[in-house]
Amino acid sequence: MKKLTTLLFLILLSLSAMAQLEVKSGSFKEVAGFVNINMDIQTDDNDVPFAVLKVKTENINDKQRRELLFQGDAATFIECEYKVGEVWVYLTYKATYLKISHPDLSSTEFWFPFDMQPKKGYELTLVNNAKLSEEELLERMRRLEEALQNQPEPQVIYVEKPAEPQEAPQSSKPQEPRYSFITANASLNSYTQPAYGITLGSTRKAGVFISLMTNFNFNHIGEMDYMASYSSDEIQTLIDNNGYNCKSEYISYSAILGIIFRIYGPINMKIGGGYSNNSMIVTLTDNGSLNQKYWVRNVSSYGFGGLVGLQAHFGKFVLSLDGATTNFKVYEVRLGIGCGTQGKH
Repeated sequence: MKKLTTLLFLILLSLSAMAQLEVKSGSFKEVAGFVNINMDIQTDDNDVPFAVLKVKTENINDKQRRELLFQGDAATFIECEYKVGEVWVYLTYKATYLKISHPDLSSTEFWFPFDMQPKKGYELTLVNNAKLSEEELLERMRRLEEALQNQPEPQVIYVEKPAEPQEAPQSSKPQEPRYSFITANASLNSYTQPAYGITLGSTRKAGVFISLMTNFNFNHIGEMDYMASYSSDEIQTLIDNNGYNCKSEYISYSAILGIIFRIYGPINMKIGGGYSNNSMIVTLTDNGSLNQKYWVRNVSSYGFGGLVGLQAHFGKFVLSLDGATTNFKVYEVRLGIGCGTQGKH
């Protein structure tokens, strides 16, 4: 009985050694109409698009399929999704070959017969084949039995139960380093009045920013709600009819908070909202005690401030072009130049 048990165990070891992974001949092909729509796995670490390879399996169980490992050359990045009956391999579309291995089923290398295209889908079939023929297997079993019979006395073979294989972790893309930036901005609004400020922010593929602008005239802050609201024509009539002296001041300041996100390569989009004030204040005086202030309503607005813009990151150099508005009445064009630094992951 012990001899038979030993023989059966050795046969099991022999059967496991026969396992051999192979790519079924002619199974590699493009999947018509299939494109990569997974927004989280679009490009590799060098922003080169991925292709998607559906690896179908035969004679490989679910546990073995999740233990499959995939490797490419030094320029190939790989991410995997383990699905029922197949593995979706996201790999740099310029990859020239794929190595597939398993701790118990050996390994195989497959060289792509044609160049893959970015974001396109392909498929192949991976098979677990037996390398020994039936005659070779019977011959090996006969030799094992003869070897056991020739032993001087039965030996008890103690076999340590193999450790349960750990499920191969799915490869994950390293988190992109954080990019922090600051720009100095200058703007002109629709009434050709300038303002200046800074924009601070931080992003990976997405992040946040704050933009602060002013023309450094902080007079009359909080007074606009208490001023008489006249149009520029009405104020001109007062001057013409009464001979008043006129002094005009322009007030411009804003604080806008928003999000910034990558749209292509080094180009990012900014969208934000906050508070903005672009107001013309006119003070009329005479030679006596008149000192009347008016808010010029047809060239002024304060309240909601909105911003939409583009920002490019070229290493440490940052360039931005934004469009801003105050209540969709006064509009600004903002140009920014600055620098950025790339932090840790």
